[in-house]
Amino acid sequence: MEIYERIVQLRIKKAISQKELAKKINIDDSTMNKIEKGNRPIRDKELAKIADVLEVSTDYLLGRVKNNIADTIAAHIDSNATEEDIKEILAYIEEKRKEHANEKEINITEIASKEDEALDKFVEENEDFKAVAARVMNDAEAVKAVKSFIEFYEQQKKD
Repeated sequence: MEIYERIVQLRIKKAISQKELAKKINIDDSTMNKIEKGNRPIRDKELAKIADVLEVSTDYLLGRVKNNIADTIAAHIDSNATEEDIKEILAYIEEKRKEHANEKEINITEIASKEDEALDKFVEENEDFKAVAARVMNDAEAVKAVKSFIEFYEQQKKD
């Protein structure tokens, strides 16, 4: 996977728009677009800022290391930990994975519509918009996400 593909993947995973990422690292939208398409190399300072915003290391973005949570956890385990201690830690991690796997998916447009009348009106007027917005998140994140989606959606309709 190329660096620009990792950036796009992480940006989407974090629900950050391309425009928002560009703003956070102080470059213009068209430059960010070129970076994400692999048409422009990333400068060192940009790489560091992107890594900070996406909460990964520059080495991960460069493909030098995997962003493996098990490796991160292992780096923080006491070197004197017994095999039994490690088994307990791994069992705990597996238990947490199962908990997260059982989280129900919610319709963020429904949540946001309940919280904001303008959003409710927009969602009602734009049925096709609902298909864009299914994620597991809390109510405040749902409202923020729908507002971002609306901004993007309306811009696309203008273009």
